[in-house]
Amino acid sequence: MRAKALRLPDNLLHAVKFAEKKEKLDEPTALRKFLRLGAEKYVADSYERGEVSLREAAGVLDMSTRDTIELFWDLGITGNVDADKTFKAIAAVEKKSAKSR
Repeated sequence: MRAKALRLPDNLLHAVKFAEKKEKLDEPTALRKFLRLGAEKYVADSYERGEVSLREAAGVLDMSTRDTIELFWDLGITGNVDADKTFKAIAAVEKKSAKSR
């Protein structure tokens, strides 16, 4: 683990102190927890927009794909492929299959 110097605004420090008291954490642990939650949200949003694959998201978060799926479900993200994309993919596969016959 690396040490980093960081400037934080007062309102964020207040939230860190709140978490320290509420969860009986020390300051570095509370900061790491907030950073982890922010990273999870950022990656989840990127996945939901279709900017990263599930495998990429899992790699960034250093989690298994199954754990990543469960995290996304907990965040209300069911996937990044809608019905329209699914139908287009099926049509493309059918078209390719018909050409190869």
